[in-house]
Amino acid sequence: MTSPKVSVCIPVYNGSPYIAEAVGSVLAQTYGNFELLICDNCSTDDTKDIVCTFKDQRIQYVRNTRNLGLVGNANRCLGLAKGEYICIFHHDDVMLPDNLERKIALLDENARVGLVHSNIMLIDTEGKIVSQNIWNKDSTRDYIEEGSAVFKKFLEYLPFGSSIFIGAVMARRSCYDRLGGFSPELIHCNDSEMWMRMMLHYDVACIADPLVKYRVHPISTSSSWGNYTSLPYLREHYHAARMIFDNYGENMLHANVLLRQVSLSFARRALRLSRNKFGHGDFAEGKAFLKESIHFSSKIIKELTFWITLTKFLIRPSGVRFCQAIKKHIGYTA
Repeated sequence: MTSPKVSVCIPVYNGSPYIAEAVGSVLAQTYGNFELLICDNCSTDDTKDIVCTFKDQRIQYVRNTRNLGLVGNANRCLGLAKGEYICIFHHDDVMLPDNLERKIALLDENARVGLVHSNIMLIDTEGKIVSQNIWNKDSTRDYIEEGSAVFKKFLEYLPFGSSIFIGAVMARRSCYDRLGGFSPELIHCNDSEMWMRMMLHYDVACIADPLVKYRVHPISTSSSWGNYTSLPYLREHYHAARMIFDNYGENMLHANVLLRQVSLSFARRALRLSRNKFGHGDFAEGKAFLKESIHFSSKIIKELTFWITLTKFLIRPSGVRFCQAIKKHIGYTA
């Protein structure tokens, strides 16, 4: 097969516990004109042996000569993909049988759509469904909308995480060719930054039905990074947003206003997490979130909740010194 319609790309490192189920779910698709490209990032387990048990000519197994990292391996997939459409799929997730067919049909029928995604369901280590329709509420409805409109909604939700899951995305290869690969500046949420880039240039579509099973387990990349309540998670998502405004802001309508709104949203999210930490007696983490809220937007100090949160911290001996540091940071002289 020299010209597959779609490239399903699985970047993998030590995926032996789950990759057989992932590969099997791709091979079981109702749509058959695809290539399954598996880029092995120098696994030290028996990932290769497991993949080789599948006797299907659509499978291409490639082992990198050195470990390229998460982002580098994803970009290697993009460089090798031959399909008109591309799906980057995690080695521990599972496709429902009509996943490819439905997304390909939508892209074929809507030339202005750059990417289509779907709702997902959550599974555990054993593959049992933990929750249906777990994703952002905007992913629970069918839509085809202008990218700029989806972009604004995506930004509104970003302080809580991405509202589009990479394993549920199918995008045109021409989009990647035009916009470039995933950014190495973002170790974990490079996909969020990519979708925002695409939104600024293409329409976006969603299929409300869950078409992908997203597996959460202790050794997954997302689990090791922390969840939506961790400071690294919040910081990197904010960095992704700033990259978009820094690189594409001059082409956005009212970019400065939108950036201020986004920054304040992140500040409010950090402040809420700070209060939660203080409420559980974790003053070190609470202080870190409180400090980060000012970093996101100094306008947060105009809100009553900031001073209530600060007061909770000031009951600690180190609180006075921290308050003085805040005054210095914002140029307070009264």
